[in-house]
Amino acid sequence: MIKEQVTSYALTRADIYFPNGEIQCRYCPLFETYAREQCRLTGEYITNNKTFGYFCKLRKVEIDEHTGEVTENPINT
Repeated sequence: MIKEQVTSYALTRADIYFPNGEIQCRYCPLFETYAREQCRLTGEYITNNKTFGYFCKLRKVEIDEHTGEVTENPINT
């Protein structure tokens, strides 16, 4: 039996759009509301879905209208 080994990883990103710039768990497709409210990305249980989790890994992307420069900042700082 041949075992496959992981030699490298590929980093991927997805765009998630929030209405009116309100970054809240309740609008996120990674937010799970089955038995408990939980983030599918971090596994964190969410106590207030009108904000974002402490361990949220999402980054807010801002584009300068004049220069086109793109900056990314963590939303939980």
